[in-house]
Amino acid sequence: MKGLQNLIRVHKWKLDEKRRELADFESLRAEFVKQLRTLEEEQKKEQEVAGSNPEVGFSFANYAAAAKQKRDNIRASIEEVDSKIAELNDEVSDCYQELKKYQVALDARGVREKYERNRIEQMGLDEIAIELHRRKSGMK
Repeated sequence: MKGLQNLIRVHKWKLDEKRRELADFESLRAEFVKQLRTLEEEQKKEQEVAGSNPEVGFSFANYAAAAKQKRDNIRASIEEVDSKIAELNDEVSDCYQELKKYQVALDARGVREKYERNRIEQMGLDEIAIELHRRKSGMK
């Protein structure tokens, strides 16, 4: 029983670690998405300024190229994080299934032990009942 409980404890720890790692990557992805939105909003503002002020307009092309490169880099990072998140989701699922397997085994063992205890108790009660019946029958 103790060995199974230790396995369950270890697998719970592994599952918690994978879930924390998954949460970290999801947080990282959210940060990248936020950066992408901020960049897009900033680019819209710069485009408005460049359109209204011809003196600034000539440098907008360089800014737009740099912003495009940065946006591409962020999107590539998001794709990498997405693939890692998918991988971690699979690992979390595997860890959960492994943990559940040990928990079910522990529960089944508990049920068997309870059944055995009840069976032994019932055998003792049956013996007492038989002895009482024998004594009663012998008295008459």
